Amino acid sequence: IGILVFIQIIFIISSFIILTYYQSQSTYMGNSINIAGKNRFLTSNLMFEISKYSVEDSTKDVSKINSAINQFESYILALRDGGKAASIDLMPLQVEFLNAWNNVHQKWISLKTIIANNIIEPSDKTIGSIDKLTQRSLETEALSLVNLSNILVTKLGEYVRSNSESLLFNQSIFIILDMSVIAAFVLYLTRKILKPIMS
Repeated sequence: IGILVFIQIIFIISSFIILTYYQSQSTYMGNSINIAGKNRFLTSNLMFEISKYSVEDSTKDVSKINSAINQFESYILALRDGGKAASIDLMPLQVEFLNAWNNVHQKWISLKTIIANNIIEPSDKTIGSIDKLTQRSLETEALSLVNLSNILVTKLGEYVRSNSESLLFNQSIFIILDMSVIAAFVLYLTRKILKPIMS
């Protein structure tokens, strides 16, 4: 009975450790999904600030555009490297998601370059003017950035779902093993007790 109790304690502790691990992974991945999803909002916010900037008649001020760019930059880097973003704790992104993250980052660099060259530091244009070609390029890059962000969010979501399925599978294995050990011990003890009686 003492051995049986000891084995039960081992099963409980092991199950608790595995459950804690999978839950922590799910929590951090959920946070990553949250921040990756915010890329869509941040892209919309950036485009809104650019639109406001282009139609204002007063002195042009790019500070809000720069602020939106800096916020997006900090979020996207925190998503890869871990840390804090919007008071949310993030773990570094796992290797299998780095390719999708790189796609988002490359598109972000492309969008940021267009903004820098045509709005923040225009070389041969009147400050504040955005021609139709530039506007179309900005909209195309922004839409592509949102789509790539959606792909990253989908991949992270699939991982969390797979994680949950693995957790359920492992719990089922532990329950089956636990019941098997209990049944084997009960059978062993019953036979040990009944053997001299049968003799």
